[in-house]
Amino acid sequence: NVTDWQYLNLNYVAKAKIDQDACIKCGRCYAACEDTSHQAIWMHPGRVFEVNDAECVACNLCVDVCPVEDCITMVQMAPGEVDPRTGRVVSPDYANWTTHPNNPAARAAE
Repeated sequence: NVTDWQYLNLNYVAKAKIDQDACIKCGRCYAACEDTSHQAIWMHPGRVFEVNDAECVACNLCVDVCPVEDCITMVQMAPGEVDPRTGRVVSPDYANWTTHPNNPAARAAE
């Protein structure tokens, strides 16, 4: 699934989820996120890794570095839920860059 950035639905919100039963506790997800991304994975005692939804931007880096297939997946947040990272309610409406409220040009055109 590839498209130009301008056509991405910016109201699509997802978060990484780690399957603790499948996890081999290698820590690659933690290291990748800590060193190159958003510091959105916590390491608890016993090398239990947990995604901090308030920091996760669904960049997919943890999925890419995980050696266990389907151990880490991106799960879409349902419309109406509050995104803990932004504090905004997830909208069911499609919004690309021309209409999204984060785009200053969209606000200027109003």
